[in-house]
Amino acid sequence: MNSSTSTETPDSANEATAVLQLLRSHIRDTYRPGARLPTAKGAYRPTARALSSELGLPEHCVVTALRTLNAAGEIQIGRGGAPRVLGPHEMHDDDTPFVVTVRQRILSSHYKAGQALPTGLLGAEFRMSAVHVRRALRSLVWDGWVRCDEQGLHGPGYYVLLRFALARPDPN
Repeated sequence: MNSSTSTETPDSANEATAVLQLLRSHIRDTYRPGARLPTAKGAYRPTARALSSELGLPEHCVVTALRTLNAAGEIQIGRGGAPRVLGPHEMHDDDTPFVVTVRQRILSSHYKAGQALPTGLLGAEFRMSAVHVRRALRSLVWDGWVRCDEQGLHGPGYYVLLRFALARPDPN
């Protein structure tokens, strides 16, 4: 990004990065997968307020860091209640429709073995940003449906693996 058009100063960018790393480490060291993050009663953003108070960090930076961790699939914000810590290979609830649809399309041969997934089109179809599409695709990579290949035949992307492309759903 051109520095003349950025509204973020180097100091604020460094502060945001430092808060993100500190919050990521705190969550990893303090909470197990499945655990809910703390809340503060009466706060507009209860989790951010509680973590901000606990760690002595600016609340606006904690809010930004929580959003980044949600987009990365490290925590899950929403669905009522406090954000929840996700396990290393746990799918974010928001990714379920995307993942189920891609799996069905692979099984029905809509996407064939070796084919690069049209990630941009899928993102538009599911109204997901590129960051959220990558988060959802990680689940398909973990489960062996696709592979991420920076040197793929059609350029960098996510490619359908053979074993699932040849599988057929059980008609019964």
